[in-house]
Amino acid sequence: MKMLKKLLAVVLTGAMALTLLTACGGNAVRDKDIADALNDIVKSSVAAGKHENYTFKPRADEQAMAKAIAALPESDRNIKGGELSPKVKEILGINENGANKNNFVWYGSVFADEIGATGQAYHAMNEILSENAVKNKPEGKKPADIRYIGTALGTMTIPGGKQTTVRIIVVTAEAK
Repeated sequence: MKMLKKLLAVVLTGAMALTLLTACGGNAVRDKDIADALNDIVKSSVAAGKHENYTFKPRADEQAMAKAIAALPESDRNIKGGELSPKVKEILGINENGANKNNFVWYGSVFADEIGATGQAYHAMNEILSENAVKNKPEGKKPADIRYIGTALGTMTIPGGKQTTVRIIVVTAEAK
């Protein structure tokens, strides 16, 4: 068990080091790159006995949602008091008559400037894809093992008024 932990630490350290060398610009990262990096994180977590075994797959529907959210004015994208704006709920299809009202939906953004796919995936896994961060969670159900992902670049104003590039990430999974 100790050897497995040491091996896992070396693998994760290597993966993080590679983010410094590959796809430094946020524009060079594709949905497939993020999905592959998330799958690597899940596999290493499963090996350590931490998470269920599920798979991320890029899909056009989720990418269209991410692009539509990225096109919104920043004030309409923000989460206020833990609630999504009505426009974001409509885009995600989690409103009363939405296409995803019975599916699990995760949504958020991560900084994209100067970090590659693995860095963005790592932040997404920790900040967006936790069980506590689910934006739509059907009662008494669990998410399916296939998680569909779509991303789009947008901008966000950080404290001090500086504009920075963010990657909007939308993930869905059928409820089972």
